[in-house]
Amino acid sequence: MSKATARRYAKALFMIGVEDGRIDALTREFNELAATVKGSHELSVLLASPVVRETDRRAVMRSVLERMGVSEITRNAALLLTDRRKGTLIPDVAAALAALGDERSGKVRAEVTSAVPLSDDQYARLTGVLEKLTGRSIMLQRKVDASLIGGVVTRIGDKVYDGSLRTRLEELRAAALQA
Repeated sequence: MSKATARRYAKALFMIGVEDGRIDALTREFNELAATVKGSHELSVLLASPVVRETDRRAVMRSVLERMGVSEITRNAALLLTDRRKGTLIPDVAAALAALGDERSGKVRAEVTSAVPLSDDQYARLTGVLEKLTGRSIMLQRKVDASLIGGVVTRIGDKVYDGSLRTRLEELRAAALQA
């Protein structure tokens, strides 16, 4: 439910940003605020704690926002989230806002996980294949997970393309057990 709530806030921010012609700046500020929230254990705990008074939570958030020097739109949105006890959603709102901006510009993020780091040439070829598949510009996020044994797992939005050796071995094992 929190992801859906974050998307609703992000859509509202996106519309405001587009209307004001500041969507890129707004996205950047929210990403910086999200990094601040994620990077500060104390701030995360304060935002999540039901025992912290609303006035104290708001004062701390206001102080953080002033030090960051964010725009009025970002400040108001962050304080609204804080007042509604949804400050912990700031990183999710930032991610959803970035995704909306990418969608508007015709870009899509793809998370590529491989068993070993791939070469730049392999990433370039994979990007080309994914761009043909989606018909959109791809921005790759690279990850390495040795448990895949070999191959690549690609996630684009809700879709997962699993070409890992681990999955193939599990499929073979399941087929052998059914036989």
